[in-house]
Amino acid sequence: MNKYVLVISLFLSAVPKCFSQTILDEFSFVIIPQQFEFLNEKDKYELNSISVFLFNKHGFHAFKGDEVPNAKRCDGLYMDLVNVPVMLKTKFVIVLKDCNGFEIYSSNEGVSKIKEFKRSYQDALRKAFVSIENMGVKQKEVVLFKEESAVDIHVNQQTVAAELVAVGSVMTEPDIPIGSKSTSESKLPQAKFSSYTYNGNSYMLRKTSEGYMLYEEKTTEKDGLLLIGKIEAGDANKIYFTDDSDNIFQVTVDVSENLIIQRGDLSQVYKRVH
Repeated sequence: MNKYVLVISLFLSAVPKCFSQTILDEFSFVIIPQQFEFLNEKDKYELNSISVFLFNKHGFHAFKGDEVPNAKRCDGLYMDLVNVPVMLKTKFVIVLKDCNGFEIYSSNEGVSKIKEFKRSYQDALRKAFVSIENMGVKQKEVVLFKEESAVDIHVNQQTVAAELVAVGSVMTEPDIPIGSKSTSESKLPQAKFSSYTYNGNSYMLRKTSEGYMLYEEKTTEKDGLLLIGKIEAGDANKIYFTDDSDNIFQVTVDVSENLIIQRGDLSQVYKRVH
């Protein structure tokens, strides 16, 4: 008897995940606001940019509110990040709504005990996203409106902008930023292997089909290399470094092709060896 109860319980626990994935697959994009309601400025702590990065990485077509695609607004989902009040912790829930404001999906809670705001907020966001990541969503391709006359386009933009304001987004550019990710990638080395130095140690950047792997050269390792993280291109010229603890930091590439990883107030400059 207990065996049957266990099987039924496991089946029922799997239904919500499958059901949610099926629904999310039916939408073609997700809009992330430029500013979350509980914060006092746009993209504070880079939460909005990291949200775009994570959604794009895991099967969604994600855009910030100022990069709304010229498509039917009801083809998209609209993200909200809920800050759950709790003592001495940061607790986030990711909510996805449809064009009418109806809640389609709510993530598991992401909880962080880190005391520093930026690290704590990013940690809680990443943990809340795990439940979305595990669903394996693959959204449909974005279907853009057909080309229209200048008058029709002007009217259409005004209509879509007004509708998006109603669900908390603001539209300024109607077109999808095609190639924005490739622009970010173009800043990174195109060679399969690139050498760097930092703090007197040697590093190697390896280009793969999934991004760039950053290794430290260490004689104590079996193959002489220690993986310390992954570098990936995000939206609108943004580049991110994810370390081996799943912490995410922004990366810039200067004119000398040096990698600069911004860890809070610390800028780690990995100098390119040509």
